[in-house]
Amino acid sequence: QHYYITNNLRQLRETSRKANMMTAEDENEPTREHASTVSLSDENDGRLTVSISDAVSELETVKFTIQTKTALPSFSQHQMSVIRCHEEFIWLHDMLSENPEYAGYIIPPAPPKPDFEEARDKLTRVTAAENTMTEEEYKKLRKELESDYLALFKKTVAMHEIYLLRIAAHNKLREDSNFRVFLEYAKDLKVRSKNKKEIIGGFFKSMTKNVDEALLSGQKDKDEFFIERRTFLEDYHLRIKETTKKSESLSASTNGLSFDYMQVAGCLALLSTRDPSLQRFMAQSAITFESLQKLQKRTSTDEDLKLTDLFKYYQRETQAAKSLLYRRGRALADKEIAEGKLEQAQKKFKDIPTAEAYVEDCKIRFESISDMAKTELDTFKNRRLETYRKHLVDMSELQIRHSQSIISELTKGLELLKDF
Repeated sequence: QHYYITNNLRQLRETSRKANMMTAEDENEPTREHASTVSLSDENDGRLTVSISDAVSELETVKFTIQTKTALPSFSQHQMSVIRCHEEFIWLHDMLSENPEYAGYIIPPAPPKPDFEEARDKLTRVTAAENTMTEEEYKKLRKELESDYLALFKKTVAMHEIYLLRIAAHNKLREDSNFRVFLEYAKDLKVRSKNKKEIIGGFFKSMTKNVDEALLSGQKDKDEFFIERRTFLEDYHLRIKETTKKSESLSASTNGLSFDYMQVAGCLALLSTRDPSLQRFMAQSAITFESLQKLQKRTSTDEDLKLTDLFKYYQRETQAAKSLLYRRGRALADKEIAEGKLEQAQKKFKDIPTAEAYVEDCKIRFESISDMAKTELDTFKNRRLETYRKHLVDMSELQIRHSQSIISELTKGLELLKDF
């Protein structure tokens, strides 16, 4: 079964700019816009705009339709539209990460792999259990699960769009030739998933990097700026991982309460058919709890969007910043090794020009990475602070609004029950 998402043009432009998520509002207004999952404060001069206009979820993959408008001379066209799958996003991320010219930049973290297995399994189990439920119970539960699936699907689309927006907003990365191919080449890029050999190779490469990072952790760095940032990022990364877990627990608890309201509403609706004397009272109570369930579901969705998704994104972004510091540390170690070899060459009066040239190359590379890294880390700090400030303010306003709606619904329900 295919699930399609197509927004109208105005909503699409706003969604693509802010990576908006949409969720159920009420029966008369099926969707509403949320503020972006993760805000991007990088200044974009408007010369390159990228958006995901629609997407199709298939059994094995998700295909994204990417619209591009640009005035950059490096592109052969001003408007482009291509279809890309998740594996091609990973290919682009690998190309950027492996390019030595970008060693001094924070490479935007790759979007997470789409995973709809759990949601599909739930839908399958509900369909199989249709005969054990009343028609009304089945329709409500299936609608609830389909809503969860749709929210997850839209979140997946938004995270892939955020990745493209981060690259498009970066003055250097947006000029990358692989990024141009990704946006311009109309045909399939023929990118496949990694085979077992490549997965094992990637695992050992990751292990080697982790060992190298551990060895470089005792490195003596004379630059106070990087000493301070490294200490901060190490501590921050641990804290944000723990915060992400707590935020997921909070969202799950809120969502659990929503499910409890739905169960209570179902029980009250059933009781209204058993006792004629309490029929109207129970039916009205069931309606009240159904309304509360919808409000509670929205609260859970907003907590997930405004808090959990934000923490998950910056957990990955912080790891990307740590990778930048690792590359700088590796360049510093290479410079020190080259200087050691130069000393040995001078003592032996052998290959001194070659050793001097190598030291100069390592020095230039290290200084280049350091200069770029300072700018990148300052930008990362400013973007992070601005994003957190915006999301916390938005979350507070949403909590107030949801609380007011819940109080209003309870008051309305109690007033109606006085008549019975």
